[in-house]
Amino acid sequence: MNAISRRTAPYLIAAFAGGWSLMMLEILGGRLMAPHYGYSVYQWGAVIGVVLGFMAAGYWYGGSVGDGPRAVPALRGALVAGALWAGASPWVGPGLLEAAAGGGVGTPAGSVVGAMLLLGAPSFALAMVSPICAGLTAAGGTAASAGRIYAVGTLGSIGGTFFASFFAIPTIGVSAGYAVAGVILAAACLPLPRGREVGVTAALLALAAWGAVWREGEGFALYRETPHNTIYVREDEREVRLHLNVLWAVQSRLRKDGGPTGLYYDLFAAAPALADGRRVLILGLAGGVAAREIGRAWPDTDILGVELDPAVVEVARKHFGLTGVRTQVADARRFVRTSVETHDVILVDLYNGTVIPFFTATREFFAAVKQRLAPGGMVMMNVASPADRDVLTGPLAATLAAVFPSVFMADAGNGNYFLIATADARTLADVHVRLEKAPAPALYASRRIAETIHPVDGAGHPVLTDDRSDIDLRSLAALYGR
Repeated sequence: MNAISRRTAPYLIAAFAGGWSLMMLEILGGRLMAPHYGYSVYQWGAVIGVVLGFMAAGYWYGGSVGDGPRAVPALRGALVAGALWAGASPWVGPGLLEAAAGGGVGTPAGSVVGAMLLLGAPSFALAMVSPICAGLTAAGGTAASAGRIYAVGTLGSIGGTFFASFFAIPTIGVSAGYAVAGVILAAACLPLPRGREVGVTAALLALAAWGAVWREGEGFALYRETPHNTIYVREDEREVRLHLNVLWAVQSRLRKDGGPTGLYYDLFAAAPALADGRRVLILGLAGGVAAREIGRAWPDTDILGVELDPAVVEVARKHFGLTGVRTQVADARRFVRTSVETHDVILVDLYNGTVIPFFTATREFFAAVKQRLAPGGMVMMNVASPADRDVLTGPLAATLAAVFPSVFMADAGNGNYFLIATADARTLADVHVRLEKAPAPALYASRRIAETIHPVDGAGHPVLTDDRSDIDLRSLAALYGR
């Protein structure tokens, strides 16, 4: 038994390392793709589907060589290839993804192409490991050997999943995570026959990924990885900008001279004019620009900002000067379901990169929001639809209309639209009267909204529910027109 254990141990180690690193590369790859394709069900579907497809090919090929004289060289080659790819990914990955994105950035098809370029080769190589190891340890029976190898490989996959998600990304970052995955694969070469030389070489090359850490923050006032976001802050002599996960979308913009940004944030100052009270809830605080505009125009407001990521709240206070606002770190949907407070104004500005999380745009979510709304209150939701307005605002309006008695829409400029729902039935004339009574600091915002606001019921559009929502695809069409 000891002899068998000594003989099989290198292959069990290889299977474990292959499973561990493959899952790390998959999760890190999804994060590396986010600045180019965003976070959506289509991006993750592309990642998972591509990885499984190339794994199937790798299993097939690994099985074809696992019983022959090429088994050990093929195993060493697969581990080394995975290690080298891990070491190179932080350096060449962004360029490959940028080239693949081209004019089709953010589309489902683009996500598939990007995933193939980034994850196809290592998925194929590392999938070879388990069938080769099963063939090399088959002395006690093929089924028993395969079962042991795949069990150990699966345990490695579990470890790599948790390590990447709960430690690598939030603690050491994506580039360093790639280095760890590469070194683990290289180390698995060492106990193999004639594996020491290639293992040491591969480990040194895999560590090159760690060097990419030093360029991650180039050009930014702040760069930070968290479990929820990649946070970028850009700052120049005129303004500060917050980007979450994607660099082509701005989650918050603040002018240093205190002037208007010309973007939709400026118009949130009109929201309290449409409510009977001054208790404001902001779901999706980001840099706190909306809270700042409301507080400046309505000094008597009580503002509570809800943000999922505590690091974003820190950024809002440190880089955007957020003060005088209560904050709550929580998931927006969980918050509206469990909170006991009521509010006169509820602002909904929830985005995961460029896509509205589906569970914060369903009938069930808006029903929970309504429970937090005081009589005479209103909900204002920001919707980004620069390429196709109706493909996204239509079903969202229909969904709001399934919960609230009156729904209106206003053009907030630059491809952004506000959907406004009220706790009680309102006429357009009543809305105009309220907007005209706004105080001087909010008059610009109120009059801008008054110019375009009109009733909308979403007729002909689907009502989005927890069970059925295609908002990811609609968001992409709204942003890119395809």
